[in-house]
Amino acid sequence: MRQDPFANLDKKTFRQAIIELLESEYKLLGSHKILELIANDIVELEYKYHPRKKTNQFGSLSWVATSEQNNKPKLGQKREEYKQEVIELPYVTEEDIELKRQNVSKTEHDIIRIARLTKAAKKQGTMLTVEELAAIMNRSTVTISKRIGEYHDTHDDVLPLKGYILDMGRGTTHKKAIIELYEQKVQPPDIARKTDHSLNAVDRYIKDYERVKFLIRRGISITQIKHMTGRGASVIKQYRKLIEKYHPEYFDSDNDK
Repeated sequence: MRQDPFANLDKKTFRQAIIELLESEYKLLGSHKILELIANDIVELEYKYHPRKKTNQFGSLSWVATSEQNNKPKLGQKREEYKQEVIELPYVTEEDIELKRQNVSKTEHDIIRIARLTKAAKKQGTMLTVEELAAIMNRSTVTISKRIGEYHDTHDDVLPLKGYILDMGRGTTHKKAIIELYEQKVQPPDIARKTDHSLNAVDRYIKDYERVKFLIRRGISITQIKHMTGRGASVIKQYRKLIEKYHPEYFDSDNDK
């Protein structure tokens, strides 16, 4: 099912943060309507006594993004429960204008913008999601996901998206990038730096990969490997493709084809 890029933006406002604070920190329970009215009054006072200064650069975009200080989400955790930060994103830059003059394709331009936006968010200690990029760039989530995949196919680094950093969802792009670098003899500390992962996470992926590689070399089927390792079939299949790429000799007997 295609997700609406704008579906969750209203959960990341200053007003919603006040309501969440009143409920979670001050334990102010009761009518949600009362909390909304209180939040509205506080927002009005904030605008009255602290008018926003016009310090943003031309073409920048103020955005509320998820802080890197969040841990891997718990089951049932709401989006508004994440720690958020207000950041400035390079929405339109001189580079964009020059790319247009050079008649760069829409696809290539999208890839450049996605990389610029995600890396700018990372420098400010935050993470963007595919849905947020879709909203910012006025593209579908399907298109954004495709462009991210195209970036990873042609670059060594991994874009610091929220799903990759917090290991959410079923995507295995970050795992693929880590193992590709591992097979290219890059040292784990350097892999961690290139992929914006902790060294512990990198070591865990390498250990899982080596287990799968050992079992595939022994001729064990994917179904059996799934039960033996506790890893999903999609992850095992992705590892298998990498093993086929770097160790084709393991498949001389055409095992598990």
